[in-house]
Amino acid sequence: MVTKTQNWLVVSLLGFIMLTFSWGLSSVAKAQETAKPAGETAAASSETRLEVEDLASPSIFSRAWHAGAVVFSVLLILVIFSIMSWAILVWKMIVLRKSINSSEVFIKSFWDSRSLNDLNSRLGDYAASPAKEVFRTGYAELVRGSQLKESLPNSSLAISAAMENINRSLGKAKRIERKKLESLLPVLATIASAAPFIGLFGTVWGIMTSFEGIARTGSASLAAVAPGISEALIATAFGLAAAIPAVVAFNTANARIRNLTGALDGFTMDFLNIVGRYLVSDRKGTGSNQAPI
Repeated sequence: MVTKTQNWLVVSLLGFIMLTFSWGLSSVAKAQETAKPAGETAAASSETRLEVEDLASPSIFSRAWHAGAVVFSVLLILVIFSIMSWAILVWKMIVLRKSINSSEVFIKSFWDSRSLNDLNSRLGDYAASPAKEVFRTGYAELVRGSQLKESLPNSSLAISAAMENINRSLGKAKRIERKKLESLLPVLATIASAAPFIGLFGTVWGIMTSFEGIARTGSASLAAVAPGISEALIATAFGLAAAIPAVVAFNTANARIRNLTGALDGFTMDFLNIVGRYLVSDRKGTGSNQAPI
């Protein structure tokens, strides 16, 4: 299920990227047509007027193109990062909600079940529950521990070894489930930390290009400087627009994962308590009516 969802996410992301790139190319083409001089003897005032008209253009990409190809490329990268952030945010919220709800239902069934064997036979009803996977691992180790206890003459040693093995198995299962829940979070962290600096790089590069244009034309008026700087600052705005959703998504997902892993820790302790009571009571010969398996 997770693999199919990830494939759908990748296909959707590629579709968004292709649409964005096509839109950017069309905007650049329109900007280049608009930027053609009306005549070979156009004056400096006409060039300034064209720059102001381009600044008022409704297309952000056409305005960014005048700041240079580097700034335009930075904008495309940041748009892709923003799409990735929103896609991962939506996907993680759906997956985490299913995991939390399914785990709550499974833990309730754990306490309502007559035996662990009965619950183990119904694990297919809780496909999205991390607690189910932890239980499956612990139950399998409990069965092996019970067999070990029967084969060893020293029951105290067998019980101690079985409890240690079950504890290690549960810890490993929890780490595996947490790793699954934290998938794609490093991508959000990377976008959140890198996007503002990528946008700043585009802005600095665009301002450098604007000042080079001022040096070539020899005009330092506000009308000549403002359009280029405004076009360059778009990169910073895009960087923040990509970073903010990534930060919100990372913090929200991380908080829900912490809550879920806390519930798994509590479930693990309860499972160990039940198993310990079973092994001790079975050792004393009073476990015929209390055995969870």
